[in-house]
Amino acid sequence: MLKGAVFDWDGTLVDIDERELYSINQALAEHGVGAIDQEFFFQNYYRRAWEIGTGPRMVIEAAFRGKDPRIVERAYETYRGIFSRTVERVRLQKGAMDSLIGLKQKGIKVGIATMRYTRLTVEEEVSALGLDPMADTLYTRQDLGHQANPLESLEETVNKRAKLVQKTLDHLKLNPSEAFLVGDSWWDVRAGKKVGMKTVIVKTGFSFHNDFSSEQPDIMIGSLEELLTRTREKEWV
Repeated sequence: MLKGAVFDWDGTLVDIDERELYSINQALAEHGVGAIDQEFFFQNYYRRAWEIGTGPRMVIEAAFRGKDPRIVERAYETYRGIFSRTVERVRLQKGAMDSLIGLKQKGIKVGIATMRYTRLTVEEEVSALGLDPMADTLYTRQDLGHQANPLESLEETVNKRAKLVQKTLDHLKLNPSEAFLVGDSWWDVRAGKKVGMKTVIVKTGFSFHNDFSSEQPDIMIGSLEELLTRTREKEWV
């Protein structure tokens, strides 16, 4: 039996697609560019999972292709402001609440570790969704003490992710072998393995648009609705 679970946030516990698309299109409109559709968003946000960069910035750069980079940066800052003011648009993934309740009922410690930078925004989302009682701790990339600079390599992405996960485990007073990591991306699996944890991939977020089975997570599930059953089968909980 394991004692803890660490969850990714965007794409794993929460669905932010509608909020992202809304915020990006509002920013584009403010800077004189027409709205993008959902397919353009998916193509440049999720299906470039092996490229260096953050999803919304990559979408905005693609929408402004050929424009002055300074305009792109201003549009990105506009997007960030809009996104931070639209907490009401965040939604839980199917099965998220039931999974968290079920784990807590079994005495499992729950941590959230997200590569999102701004901690305050994530805290507001956690509260808005009623998850405060479910999460024993929360860490964002801001807690690593770095500025909100773009990650410069895929290796750095994995290393930063692993550091966040380890900080979360330290706060929960757990060894890596005592917990499992739940995420939606290849870097979640690699970070979990780097730290020494069991790993779960949910086919939502990045994993819905990409096949990460070659990363060989311990468990792959279609949604969080399957999490309690599959982890019981593995005798993790």
